[in-house]
Amino acid sequence: MNEDFRYITAIAEHGSISKAARAAHVSQPALSQRLKRLETQLGTELFTRGTSPLRPTASGEVFLDYARKAIAAEDSMRRDVFSVAHQGRRSLRIGVSMARANAFLPEPIVSFYETHQGCTLELRELSSLKQMHDLFITDKIDFAVLTPISPDPNAYYTEVLCHERLMAVVSSQLRVPQLENALLEKVSLRQLEGIPFVLPTCGNYFDPLISRMIDVFGVQLDIVVRDCSAEMALAMVRDGLGVALAPSTWLTGQQDLRAFELDGIEAGNVLRYVRRHDRNPSQEEQLFISILRDWLMRPGAPPR
Repeated sequence: MNEDFRYITAIAEHGSISKAARAAHVSQPALSQRLKRLETQLGTELFTRGTSPLRPTASGEVFLDYARKAIAAEDSMRRDVFSVAHQGRRSLRIGVSMARANAFLPEPIVSFYETHQGCTLELRELSSLKQMHDLFITDKIDFAVLTPISPDPNAYYTEVLCHERLMAVVSSQLRVPQLENALLEKVSLRQLEGIPFVLPTCGNYFDPLISRMIDVFGVQLDIVVRDCSAEMALAMVRDGLGVALAPSTWLTGQQDLRAFELDGIEAGNVLRYVRRHDRNPSQEEQLFISILRDWLMRPGAPPR
């Protein structure tokens, strides 16, 4: 397969030969030579030199348009060949943080399997935009579900699935005076003092926010466990240990838990579906995202 298409597209997406080389796992001199050789063959420059970030020339825009179509066609061909070689079984590769995958993907995956048993879901660890770029460029994921800042709209299609908030969570059977008197299902951190506390790892957005909240309000929390998994935190809370802080998406469908908004905390996160502009979603991808959308709109789900 012609790798020039992927290399030149990587340079355009990163705006830098050095960054594209790191993402594509090749040396910068090798990528520079490859670009120069291709430009010599075509008789024209593909990028305007001396600008930062690098910008495609008019000829480069034409090349990139064909390159992206060729990449999408090759990716589709590979999936179809794989499907035939594996007796019609397809695969769907999802980039997602394992914390969120463990917290809110099990039920959508079960629903997907019940309607589309001929497809294997593959989860790829994803924790940053750079990692997402690398996984897309090396064709290791079909789409991503993530919460960092919105990626480059010129390279990626994005859709907001829901807005995520930080919640205080307890067992629906737990009776604590501070929570029984809570107004409008809201509590302050100060009200949670004296209750056993579980602090799971909530991700790169919420973890620093939690630390700042504790410092700013000067509360003294009785922290029993910290930096544990989502499953462990919710299991301990479900068994009546005390209270945990968790993103609202972790709580969708959890009928045996009671959640409170944190009073005075307006900050929130956005959960996004992301795919490359230069490829169309497969039927399996469209079905899975449809199931995920519906699941996030269930009672108790975070607001869209």
